[in-house]
Amino acid sequence: MKHILQKSLGIALVLGMTTSAQAKPSVNDIQQCQAVVDFTIERVKSVKKYSKGDVKAIVNPLKTYETFLQSDHVDPGLLVFTKGDKAAAKDLQTQINTYKGQVVAGLKARHPQERIFTDQAIAINNCYTAAPMGADKTEVMKTALETIIKLAQQG
Repeated sequence: MKHILQKSLGIALVLGMTTSAQAKPSVNDIQQCQAVVDFTIERVKSVKKYSKGDVKAIVNPLKTYETFLQSDHVDPGLLVFTKGDKAAAKDLQTQINTYKGQVVAGLKARHPQERIFTDQAIAINNCYTAAPMGADKTEVMKTALETIIKLAQQG
């Protein structure tokens, strides 16, 4: 059963990442994604039993993805929302950062165990399906998600 689950998730991840997004996600959707990415990075780095190689295979692509989400979705979205008012966009970014912190705290409360869960891989995959980076990053993200699943199955 475990092998079937892993294979199914792997296939779903590959299929999800190869489809193009229909509509651009909202800034609200992206901030949720950023919170899951933040939580996952923090959690993976904090669990001592995970190998440095596995941690690196997850953290580096997720940091790249988070930077992409900020620069390609949040920053321009806030400028559109504020009609180009950079000061107002900066104020909104502060509010977003506060909210992301609250979401991360909620995820920590939901998952207090010192381990990673497949929930994080699924959530990040859903984000990536909605807001993918360039095709050159797909394989690295696929590896990161598969590594999260592998670690989640280890317990």
